[in-house]
Amino acid sequence: MSQAFGVPAFPVDTHIHRLAARWGLSDGKNVDKTERDLKAVFPENTWNKLHLQIIYFGRQYCPARGHDKEKCPICSRYGV
Repeated sequence: MSQAFGVPAFPVDTHIHRLAARWGLSDGKNVDKTERDLKAVFPENTWNKLHLQIIYFGRQYCPARGHDKEKCPICSRYGV
């Protein structure tokens, strides 16, 4: 809905869930809680774009496997 029709949404998949936890944006044990936490942190007009930005950022700098804190601009700067 968000990508096809521009409906404000913050879809949480495993990548968003992992990064939100890693960066201290959510302590959610499931994607529903993580979605609520992220929606509370970020303005609604940013949700659709931010969802994709987090995924792309994670792929480039903060992957699930082989994560190097020193190569990630967020993890290295904020010590997460």
